[in-house]
Amino acid sequence: MIKVARFLSATVCVGSSFLAMSAFAQQSGEYKPPMGEQPTYGKRYMPGASESKFVIEVNAAPLINKGFGLEFEARGNESMNFGADILYTDRSVTEDFGVKGSTQSLLLAPKIRLYPTQSLTGVFLGGKLYLGQVKASISAYNTESEHTFMLMAPTVHVGYRYVTLFGFTWSVYAGAGVNFPQAKFEEKYLNSDVKGKAGVSQAIDQLNDINKVVRFDLGLTLGVAL
Repeated sequence: MIKVARFLSATVCVGSSFLAMSAFAQQSGEYKPPMGEQPTYGKRYMPGASESKFVIEVNAAPLINKGFGLEFEARGNESMNFGADILYTDRSVTEDFGVKGSTQSLLLAPKIRLYPTQSLTGVFLGGKLYLGQVKASISAYNTESEHTFMLMAPTVHVGYRYVTLFGFTWSVYAGAGVNFPQAKFEEKYLNSDVKGKAGVSQAIDQLNDINKVVRFDLGLTLGVAL
C-alpha cells in the first residue's frame, strides 16, 4: 500500500508539472481579466488564478506519517469553491517484548472553501468532512489482532494559496475537527492468547493516542491551476 501511495504521489507531481508547462506555452501577450470582468476595489486579480477553473495539488504534510494527500478544487464563483481530498496515513508504535502496533487510514474528504478576495487564491476559510476507514492492529507473540473502524470527521481550516503567472500553486493551511466516533482499539479486539501479556496494553494506549478524538487538518501543498 505504501508503494502504491508513493507511486501515486510521484505520478501526480509529474503530471501536474507537465500540465503547467503546457499551459505556460499557450500563454502570450499582456494579461487581461476575463471578458465581462473588471478589477474592482477590494479584489486582487492574479492572472494564473483568474483564468483557471481547477486546482490539483499534492499535500506534503502527510509524509511525516508515511502517507500522502491528493487535493482537488473546482471554481464555483468568485467567493466559493468546491472540491475533495484523498488522505492516506500509516503510523506505527513499538513496545518491549516484540510488541508492535500500527494504524492505517484511507479517507475521502468533500470540502468547501470561501475566498474573500479572489477565487482560488489568497486567504481562504474551509470546511471538510472526512469519510473512510481506519485499521488498527497489534502484533504480539507471533499473533496479530486487528480491527477496522468506519470514521466521519468534520473539520474547519484557514489558509493561504498563491498562484503564479504560469499556473503553479502552493498553499498552507491548518485546522482541526472531531473524529466521530473515535477509532479506539480495545482489549476485546485482541486474540485470547495475547490478552494480558507484557507490552500489549502499552501498545494499545499508544495506538489510541494516535487516533485521538481531536483531528488536526494540516496542509503544505504544491500543484497546478488549470
